[in-house]
Amino acid sequence: MRAKRWVWLSIVCLLVFSLSPSTLLANESSTNANSHPDKTYQTGPLYQYFKQAAREFDVPLEILLAVSYGETRWQDHKGEPSQLNGYGVMHLADNPKNQSLSKASQLIGVPEKQLKTDIKQNIRGGAAVLASLAREQNNGKIPQKLGDWYTTVAAYSGLTSPLAVKWYADEVYKIINQGAYREINGKDIYLDPVKVTPNRGNYENVDDPVGTMATPDYPGARWVPAHSSNYTASNREANGLSIDYVIIHTTQGSYAGAISWFQNSSSNVSAHYVIRSSDGEITQMVQNKDIAWHAGNWTYNQHSIGIEHEGYVNDPKWYTDAMYRASANLTRWLCDKYGIPKTRSHIIGHNEVPGATHTDPGPNWNWTYYMSLVNGGGGDQPGIVVDNSTSGRFTASGNWGTSTWSSQKYGSDYRFITPQEVSDPAWFKINVPSSGNYDVYAWWPADSGYNDRAPYLIKKSDGSIATVYANQQANGGRWNLLGTFSLAAGDYDVIGVSRWTGGTGYVIADAVKIVKR
Repeated sequence: MRAKRWVWLSIVCLLVFSLSPSTLLANESSTNANSHPDKTYQTGPLYQYFKQAAREFDVPLEILLAVSYGETRWQDHKGEPSQLNGYGVMHLADNPKNQSLSKASQLIGVPEKQLKTDIKQNIRGGAAVLASLAREQNNGKIPQKLGDWYTTVAAYSGLTSPLAVKWYADEVYKIINQGAYREINGKDIYLDPVKVTPNRGNYENVDDPVGTMATPDYPGARWVPAHSSNYTASNREANGLSIDYVIIHTTQGSYAGAISWFQNSSSNVSAHYVIRSSDGEITQMVQNKDIAWHAGNWTYNQHSIGIEHEGYVNDPKWYTDAMYRASANLTRWLCDKYGIPKTRSHIIGHNEVPGATHTDPGPNWNWTYYMSLVNGGGGDQPGIVVDNSTSGRFTASGNWGTSTWSSQKYGSDYRFITPQEVSDPAWFKINVPSSGNYDVYAWWPADSGYNDRAPYLIKKSDGSIATVYANQQANGGRWNLLGTFSLAAGDYDVIGVSRWTGGTGYVIADAVKIVKR
């Protein structure tokens, strides 16, 4: 009887898919995505450290992984501190407003010096601090619901601005809902997406500052003012001080951390704009007419606009396509507004300022791509694209339907299928020109009727398959970065889309792209 039902359902889907797919969802039994045969995570010691610390201190693994991913993308940066003097994958901090490093040392009995460089102990320290904060806020008890850890995460941030604290905690819960994956030292580390609604408590009513005289110059930017002691009020352009340069920076820390730091009266530093890695959100903190303290060279400060980009110089994971595009659009707008030539002699890195001691944005910043976006108005990332309709490059069983319904599709159409506990992936075949690390992107149309945990399968050079889950209910009609993977040279099925998922809604296979690092 069930087999007949599926045959009938498939026929109906193929005939009427010109309607909105949200009206056609089938009732699926729940599935266990962790058990399907396409998934072969090859986890290493880093992932095990997180699991062990989560168990030892009774902190949800999702919280521990998401806090670390939001702070450092699971990188320890070899003991080098962040802008806020935070260390290791858990960003244990040592600054006047945040003493999580000292607290971790006291809680687990490990010296601060060791916590800075010992990855396992750093994770244990972060977990211990989270557990301690949770008990302080909950009458000695550990929250039993994932959503109730929100205020603990907020406290862990150590930030002083209530708005920055809220953005920090919101980002952690966004990571939990969307999931995360990357390969580190040849091993997988991952956080499968979990649907959770955070209980924000007193932060629910924290909102953008209102009632201030200043407003953002750049349309669409948020306005969060830097502390007045961190920049020089001016009236540039009108007073004879021309704006001749755009200077590109990297925050060496998180988006929320940079914003909070520029609001700190003791930091003596600021930038005009800060851009978030995950989605390209822009916050303006100093008006264009005023002089931000960002270049380390007073003449260049007087004649430039400073743009900070969330991330770390030594980790390319932070430089997302969304960030590049948002930044390039801002830079193009600034150049057009102030007559700045769109050339590399006027759009420069912090490291190119005379007398600079900083290295940002560093060797991982793709200047060729960035300048093509600035000059071309949003050109595409160079790479190899395979669409579902590319001849000889896409294979799928007859269970996969074809649709032209969504205007967000790549090319003329896309493929869809209902989720089911069977191994029935669609594959994109790519001629990988040479072995090495590649950014892997996927394109899908978004709809509320599409899958919120669509599994993408990437064949890595060691023969294993990495699985990355994507929420196809959001971020449609654009390239979405799935991660950076080591791929072997050759012409073979590189990227697949599986229907074996615990998510709900149609699984979509539209187009993929790889870009050599």
